[in-house]
Amino acid sequence: VILCPRKTETGGPEALHQLGAALIAAGYEAAMHYVPARASNQCPPRYVHYGVPVVHELADRPDVVVVIPEAMTDWVWRVHQAQRLIWWLSVAFYRQRPKKWTKRAKLWLRECLPSRRPYTFQPLPRLKHAHHGEYVRRFLVGHGITDALPLCEYLSPAFLLREGEVPAGPRRNQCLYNPRKGLAFTQQVIAACAGSGIEFLPLSGYNEDELRALFGTSKLYIDFGEHPGRDRMPREAAACGCIVFTGQRGSAGNPVDVPLPTFYKLDEQEPDVLAVLRTRLLRACEMYDEHRQAQAEYRQWIRALPQAFATDVADLIAAFKLSL
Repeated sequence: VILCPRKTETGGPEALHQLGAALIAAGYEAAMHYVPARASNQCPPRYVHYGVPVVHELADRPDVVVVIPEAMTDWVWRVHQAQRLIWWLSVAFYRQRPKKWTKRAKLWLRECLPSRRPYTFQPLPRLKHAHHGEYVRRFLVGHGITDALPLCEYLSPAFLLREGEVPAGPRRNQCLYNPRKGLAFTQQVIAACAGSGIEFLPLSGYNEDELRALFGTSKLYIDFGEHPGRDRMPREAAACGCIVFTGQRGSAGNPVDVPLPTFYKLDEQEPDVLAVLRTRLLRACEMYDEHRQAQAEYRQWIRALPQAFATDVADLIAAFKLSL
């Protein structure tokens, strides 16, 4: 049983539905349980194609595994008989959650509603952990969790293009970015590139088909956000042929989660970073085909993620000793 926020269509919920689909493909029963529970809960239209059924009651039995995303770790205390897996898709939502409560509210929750307090990394029976990439794995190791299982999702099939399917052009000297990620620095980049001929377009309010069309007709994508996990949008942009540039924070700071050549990963703290980035963006526009080839291995890695995820799921099944 996979817990998932209701009526939410973002990267995390899609990963949770992908897990359900992979378990069903392996021959196991799997279902989504949307939180908060409502009789009207149903699968969001965007994820219907994964074919994962919905249950409205949470079966708390020893033969059940409850998958808990990191934004809902208080569910660890509400599941008493079933086995539990916390899937750490990122670190941001776990870190943010306690900050929303005042000190008095936290004290009241812990004393009066112990089932509402977040998990704080203590060892518990019938509890395992899975991590979404190297950055998250290191975060868990820093909190004493050294045996977390790898479980790294993949892109929606709409973005999993074969190399020959990646649109070649014509492409615009357009740089796409997510305005919810690293906007302050991105605005500095836009100012530094004034007069360069590069247009900047924020990606907000677009559906999946519209995003794919933009990625397929633009040359550049930048992401200087915090990268609290393996963010999807840089991978989606790259899979569709954009030349991707990132910062070095979070998961972008290691070559496992974001395996781009170092030319495309800049440190925002360097004093001349804006001038360097402007030069590199212009070079990528002028020599698009050359830079596209330089990121071919990155695209190949993205395309291989579905099979890697299937292997991760098989290892997860073995760790819980699940039987058909």
